[in-house]
Parts: sequence; C-alpha cells; structure tokens
Amino acid sequence: MPQSPELEAQVRARIAEAFGGSLPEGLVVEVADGRVTLTGCVDTPSVAQDIEKAAAISPGVLGVHNALRTRRDDPPVPAPAQPAVSGMNADPADHASGPIHHKV
Repeated sequence: MPQSPELEAQVRARIAEAFGGSLPEGLVVEVADGRVTLTGCVDTPSVAQDIEKAAAISPGVLGVHNALRTRRDDPPVPAPAQPAVSGMNADPADHASGPIHHKV
C-alpha cells in the first residue's frame, strides 16, 4: 500500500483527472492510513459526489470521508411529462374539439 504522501498524490491526480486536469476550487484532500478525508467548499452536491467517487477508486484507498460543504444546491431536475390519459379515465375537455368519426 502506498504511504500517505504517495497515496495523497494519487488521489489528487485521480480527482483532477475527473475534473479536466485540475482540482476543484475549495477542495482540501487529506490522507492518513489509507483513509481519505475531503473537506472544503465546492459548488454543488453533485460535484461533491463526483469528487468522492474519484477519490474512492484510487488504488490503496481504504475509505473516503466526505465532509465537503456546498455553495448551492444542484439545479432542479424537470419533472417527466405526464402521459396522455385515454380511455374511460380521459377528460373530454383535454382533447381537441372537432368532428369525431366512428365506424359503426
């Protein structure tokens, strides 16, 4: 298992690789006995999760403690469009008006 300074360098490199070559601003990485502690303040919860994942996949890491704070929440995910209701449960007011032709 790499010693803490070597492992810390590997973890930092892995995180930087996941973020286009540089560590996210506000990130502090500490490694002791194979355990990584992430502190500081990053943009969003999803950034914090991505940092944690990148740190966790580094060879020699026994665990990751994510104590990162975030500056703001992730943007809301739009709700999926409601499927059109048809059949007996359909509301006639929801359908376009016009002639209806039925085969009899």
